[in-house]
Amino acid sequence: MIRRAGMRKWENSHPPGVNGPPAEEKYPNQDPQWNHQEESHRDHMNDLRNIIVEGTREAVPKAHNLNKAFEIRQEGTETPSAYLERLRESVRKYSGLDPNDPVGQGLLKVHFVTKSWPDIHRKLRKIEDWNEKSLDELLREAQKVFGRREDVKEKQKPKMMVATVNEQTGTGG
Repeated sequence: MIRRAGMRKWENSHPPGVNGPPAEEKYPNQDPQWNHQEESHRDHMNDLRNIIVEGTREAVPKAHNLNKAFEIRQEGTETPSAYLERLRESVRKYSGLDPNDPVGQGLLKVHFVTKSWPDIHRKLRKIEDWNEKSLDELLREAQKVFGRREDVKEKQKPKMMVATVNEQTGTGG
């Protein structure tokens, strides 16, 4: 398995005839009688070592860490779409799951809802059968909540300014 993966990697980066000998010559099945004191033989040994290392990297499955994949949470000022993209990238990177297949979509949906910022989390949890909705529908709802958050801040600015003026002038209105 490692030999095959290493040879495939070698042939991709060193096409036979163009950049040197074929992979079978670089990774022989029998003792090639290479002498480490001859420079050309040392080059073959180095190439063989590189083929084995690359083959190991290719053939050995990567460790998956679901905890690390889903430990991220939405930041307060982060848009829901940016958070979802960060979550997708984390799933792709640490879990080995494809975020576009049904299993990946299901996990993304659950973690998108449960690890969203509190106001978005409350709204999404109130949606009836939210776990049956598509990720796009949940994202739309989250975007609405995020947008309303900005509207509320804008509406509160005049009230805060009036309160500040009243406080400084001594009128309590």
